[in-house]
Amino acid sequence: MKYYLDLIGDLEREDIAPVYLFYGQESYLHEKAVQRFREKLVKPPAGEFNLDIMDGEEVSAEDIVMRAQTPPFMAGWRLVVVRHAPFFTGSPSSSRKEGGSSRAAGNPLLAYLRKPVSTTCLIFTTTQPVDKKGPFFRSLKSTGRAVEFTYLKKGELVRWLEKQARLARKTITPAAASLLVERLGPGLSVLSQEMAKLISYTGSRETILEEDIYELTVPLLEENIFNVVDAIGGRRVGAALGGIRKLMQQGQPGPVILAMIARQFRLILQVLELKVSSRSSRELAAKLGLPPFVAQKLLAQSKNFSRKQVVQVLEKLLDLDRAVKKGGVDFYPAIEMFLLEMGAGE
Repeated sequence: MKYYLDLIGDLEREDIAPVYLFYGQESYLHEKAVQRFREKLVKPPAGEFNLDIMDGEEVSAEDIVMRAQTPPFMAGWRLVVVRHAPFFTGSPSSSRKEGGSSRAAGNPLLAYLRKPVSTTCLIFTTTQPVDKKGPFFRSLKSTGRAVEFTYLKKGELVRWLEKQARLARKTITPAAASLLVERLGPGLSVLSQEMAKLISYTGSRETILEEDIYELTVPLLEENIFNVVDAIGGRRVGAALGGIRKLMQQGQPGPVILAMIARQFRLILQVLELKVSSRSSRELAAKLGLPPFVAQKLLAQSKNFSRKQVVQVLEKLLDLDRAVKKGGVDFYPAIEMFLLEMGAGE
């Protein structure tokens, strides 16, 4: 978050560069930053006359330069925003936009970046990886600023969620905020949407709890694996196969599903070997290097298996993985037979 706060701090102090590149995966903060620049630079009476927002995949370099070179009307600044800018990525599409590497030196946008207009703030945004050695990136860095918008760390995300709750005159427990991040990942755009749903869902109730997260959010891949292994432990073959079909519908290939199930059983084996000396799931979590709620679930799952059974399952999964990768068997019929044999063996 520091990179964002530093950027906005410079903006408020009117330390404004003539050209910026906002790159990195955190697109939500890209948009928030653009919004703050718009509020600062695009003001009455001219207002929108001094604003251009374009799609970099659709607009030409010549058009961007023409807009950027237009003087501001009855104002000190003109703001030009180019979203999805392909010029800095080094990809084939960006090479076509640039006119090819051999012609990049004659590109009008490259020439502009080397000598930008001082009354225009030109902002490019992209979530694609950038080529930091390319001429466009190097030229922009020499006259402007490139800011990488990385995902926030988990602690920052939890604090951000707590702040969003306060703005809605609610609170979210740290455990609930942590669970929301674990379920949805670090993207602020998705977290913002889900927070809006949670605020609406809880109505007049002031506190957002863990059970609200479970009720409203879709389980992560890891949680689906927990459910599959739970079903295997309970000898519920139909439920286990249903969970595997769901993983396949989510686009997970057979070998990946096998690897995830095997990883879960390896963790269960570790729990079986460690739980004798661990008095609680928290102690177990510390020894395994896992979040406490994960250790608690593993502890519950370990009660469904003996050490011998887990070792046998891992050996069979290894054999099955080899057979699938060699093309000797198809994944789904093979895993179905494996689960049926497990159920029949009890």
